[in-house]
Parts: sequence; structure tokens; C-alpha cells
Amino acid sequence: MKGKSEGRYYAKAVTMGEIHTPEIAKILCHSSTVTEGDVLAVLKDLTSLMKQEMGEGHTVVLDGLGRFKISIVSDTVADPSEFNASKHIRGLHCNFIAEGHHGKDTNKLTKPFTEGIKCKRAPINDVE
Repeated sequence: MKGKSEGRYYAKAVTMGEIHTPEIAKILCHSSTVTEGDVLAVLKDLTSLMKQEMGEGHTVVLDGLGRFKISIVSDTVADPSEFNASKHIRGLHCNFIAEGHHGKDTNKLTKPFTEGIKCKRAPINDVE
């Protein structure tokens, strides 16, 4: 299918690897007074609490990070009386929205979570 962008190039974020909870805990314990075990325990409890709160219909806001909430993927029905949750709900998703603030003098949205991140050209993979 031809469109306006055919033959054009655009920027795309590329993941250059992953960092998992144990590595995060090691890094955080070196920059604070808490131990690696403390960090792991708090993150484990935070995960459980977030699941519980979102399951009760709450949006979980972690200041400086963003908002987490549950959304539902479901089939449509012609009439609400026909809806059956076990039949029509296909799945749940956890949505994340990074924290953002509108400037005082302008209406420009700033997102501290992505502020200061530098973009650079990623290596190009050879594709035949």
C-alpha cells in the first residue's frame, strides 16, 4: 500500500538492551544508604500493592515517574444486556503514562521522565 511516507525515513526508538531489577537494585544501593536487599524488597512490595490497587480500579501515580492503570480489551456487542464478561473480555493491559507538566508561561507540556535524553543514530543492521 502506497502512502505519503513511502521511500521516506523517520526516527524510531531502538532498544539497546535491558536492565532488570537485580541490576537496578545494585546501582541504587551504591547511590543511597539502603541495601540491595532493601531495594529488592520495596520493589517487590510495590509491585504487589500496584496490582492490588489497580485491581480495585485505582490509577497508581508514582510522582516523578508517571501513572499506571488497567485497560480492557473486549469484543463489542449490539446491546449492553448481551455483554458477558467471561465471553467478551479478551484481555487486560497495564497502561503507563509518563509524568508531564504544563509550563507556567506557556502551555507546552514537559515530561521530566524523558528530559535530557539524547538521541543518536543507532547502528544499522545488514538486512538482505
